[in-house]
Amino acid sequence: MNPKDYNTNKRNFKQINYEDRIKIEHLYNKQKKSYKEIGEELGKHRTSIYREVQKGLVELQNSDLSIRKDYSAVVAENTKSKNAELKGPSLKIANDYKLAEYIKNRIKDKYSPEVIAEEIKNSNDFEVYLSFKTIYNYIEKGILMVEINDLTYGKYRKKKGEKKVDSESRLKLKEGKTIRDRPLEVEDREELGHWEMDLVEGKKNDGGKVLLVLTERCSRKEIIELLPNKTQNSVIKALDKIERKEGVKNFREKFKTITTDNGSEFLNYEGIEQSYTKSSVKRTTQYFADAYSSWQRGSNENQNKMIRRFLPKGSSFKDLKKSEVKMIENWMNNYPRKMFGFKNPNKVYEEKLNKVA
Repeated sequence: MNPKDYNTNKRNFKQINYEDRIKIEHLYNKQKKSYKEIGEELGKHRTSIYREVQKGLVELQNSDLSIRKDYSAVVAENTKSKNAELKGPSLKIANDYKLAEYIKNRIKDKYSPEVIAEEIKNSNDFEVYLSFKTIYNYIEKGILMVEINDLTYGKYRKKKGEKKVDSESRLKLKEGKTIRDRPLEVEDREELGHWEMDLVEGKKNDGGKVLLVLTERCSRKEIIELLPNKTQNSVIKALDKIERKEGVKNFREKFKTITTDNGSEFLNYEGIEQSYTKSSVKRTTQYFADAYSSWQRGSNENQNKMIRRFLPKGSSFKDLKKSEVKMIENWMNNYPRKMFGFKNPNKVYEEKLNKVA
């Protein structure tokens, strides 16, 4: 091949492409041309040729076992492709390995991309800001060394509208109050003291332990109790325990209402509402949500998903300890929430409480 074929009369300063790299490979390895000479052949500046050659250098062994460094067009092309994934205006994270490592570690700590994005925004340690959608995209594209399955909620999805419930399909309870009897102020989520209650179960046929979870609708403050089994008696005993801890009067003030589903474990509304002191004054008022209407207890459902970060579906509760349950409860109550401007439930609850006082 005649090197004269590579001559150009003027420099075009376009990016080096694969065809250029083939020519550089010949000129550098076979013709032993200098960076300046190759640049003149291709119409590029010598510094551009120098940087290009450095990207494609490979070590090869000579027949006398000595080592030489040659330029490989293929290696340089692959290097260019990899670098393109980590730079450019469309990729904000660029080569910020510190930020990438931070995101990876926070996801391991069971933090969501939304909370991580807020932390990055408020931090002085990083030069760029990534939105939570960008973090999701980087994970899906493999730019961040995190599996999409490491996220509790998996892929980012837009919220769907609430499902309408056919009135004929609603469970008609002979006794007890339904969600339509519930005071309107409960819907506003402005007043403390209105709770949703549910059970979170572990692996079936594995010892019977379950979690009783109570979610305060205004602050999303969480109370989690480990129960020996899924029975009405266990639920009532757990509420008795909380009432003893809070005190009879405080319990009535802090637990004005409790909304549950129609599971058999919650059907003894009299036992749930009655104080452990057997007083004629009810400690709370229970309301039943409609059947197949989990969205009516949306706070409960979302909190349960957070619990699953620690106890995935199908995991065994057999050896679960109360101390571990309280650790999860504490983590949730101190976890920043986007809906509260990234304040945590404990903070929101205390602020509301002090405002009332």
